[in-house]
Amino acid sequence: MRALEGIKVVEFGDGVAVGYCGALLRSCGSSVIKIESPKNGDSVRHLPPFAEGICSPEASGFHTFLNAGKSSVAINLEETGGATLAKQLCLDADVVLEALGPETANSIGIRYKVLKADSPSLVMVSLSWFGADGPRRNWVGNDAIVQALAGFIYPIGTKEGPPIIPGGYQAQITGGLTAFVATMTAMIGVLTHNEGVLIDQSILEAQATYSESAGVRYAYDGTPSVRKGLNKFQPTYPQTIYPTAEGWIGVNALTPPQWRACCELLGATSLCDESRFLTSETRNKYAEELDACLIPLFRTRAAVEWFHEAQAKRVPFALVPTMEELESLDHFEARNVMVEYNHSDLGKFSAAAIPWKFGATPLQNGGTAPSLGQHTRDILTEVLDLSDTEINELVSSGIVTMQEEVR
Repeated sequence: MRALEGIKVVEFGDGVAVGYCGALLRSCGSSVIKIESPKNGDSVRHLPPFAEGICSPEASGFHTFLNAGKSSVAINLEETGGATLAKQLCLDADVVLEALGPETANSIGIRYKVLKADSPSLVMVSLSWFGADGPRRNWVGNDAIVQALAGFIYPIGTKEGPPIIPGGYQAQITGGLTAFVATMTAMIGVLTHNEGVLIDQSILEAQATYSESAGVRYAYDGTPSVRKGLNKFQPTYPQTIYPTAEGWIGVNALTPPQWRACCELLGATSLCDESRFLTSETRNKYAEELDACLIPLFRTRAAVEWFHEAQAKRVPFALVPTMEELESLDHFEARNVMVEYNHSDLGKFSAAAIPWKFGATPLQNGGTAPSLGQHTRDILTEVLDLSDTEINELVSSGIVTMQEEVR
């Protein structure tokens, strides 16, 4: 039996954050019904990477990664009948995930206070870029915007600037993971006192947790955030990546024992005793001078050689593999980190599994992602107990769409 087996989740809205939260719940055994727009589906269906020769909305590998094992139900929430169906599905659920945008859920009747009246133990999670209130609640967001507003981007880049945007969807992944933690906390509360809760999850506030050290420094001594150069960050050094004879090596030698072991490994113990390199703070101040000493030394051997010798001496070095190399990384293979995802149109590919393991309850890693509207008829029949006649009327009125009508 899986940890959350029997828990029913309904997922509304677009984006990576809500999709990842739902994926985490599904991996632990929950059944997840994803409500999508009949016309285009979840916006993630239109995010790359795309498979060649596959038409939208079934071409996105990223959608497959986030939605494997979920059920897709295509409902037009702008229609009164569609909103009614959505509410009925919510009342059958233990958890509702919602990322429809400010006030949208309320406007279509998926209001927490209304749902709770009929389902007191319901846990509802409202994910948004900036939260349910405050002066920015209605702003349009994306990962780069919230990373910038959280102070995460400013220190990244060359001294002259501009700040560098990391790219990708890390802010939303963090928001989805944070929402999952909050959901699990609320579900424990339900077990204790049988009362549900509304969780207001801001992606910006989840991202702001990465700025904790800079905030503490500024509070204590007024030290501002500065760009010191590529792969150089306050207050410690070396915490960077160096070129080697073959490949790149990540170096994170911060404590005095780590720094001394690093110098011994490089055959440069004299660096340990130089006053400008004595502490991590002074090494950060003289980072360019330190790099001038270290780069030629690291270039004498391949990254994999430095890595294994450093690990043997308990020095925290890291390989910097390409995506091609990642799949065959020995540690990943041993721990089954990469798992198989599948889609009826895209075929199979490997990607990272859910980032934890349970000792006694297996996870549902990987699996097959649904086509848009693939499970509409099944869910309306099995969950809402609608007849074929009732479902056909919903189809003819445009309130719901089946997979065969999408294609």
